[in-house]
Amino acid sequence: MKLLVTTVLALLLHVVFGWAWTMGAGVVAGAWQGPGGWRTGGLGVGLGWLLLMGYNGIVAPEPVGRLADTLGGILGGLPGLAVFAITLLIGVLLGTVGGGLGTQFSLVLRRSEALVKP
Repeated sequence: MKLLVTTVLALLLHVVFGWAWTMGAGVVAGAWQGPGGWRTGGLGVGLGWLLLMGYNGIVAPEPVGRLADTLGGILGGLPGLAVFAITLLIGVLLGTVGGGLGTQFSLVLRRSEALVKP
């Protein structure tokens, strides 16, 4: 359930605000999951990016292929598939870092609440 919510949130953030905001889905996943939230954040955001890449490839295969070939050429002659793999890796890394941040944030909040209680 947490993975599904993270994926949907990552998709919404990506479409509405842009790719950089998908880290927010990882932060939410990490705060919700607690320890191990980095994994949920990475998988959820990565899956969201994979779904968007697949959707774009189905809807507009020729422009997406040209884009991958052009970027691959700029990056030293990489094949188009490598460009997609690198893009997906960036999404997974954003989600993983966000999940780690969210986990640490939730642990700090729990610790501070424990210190405040009499």
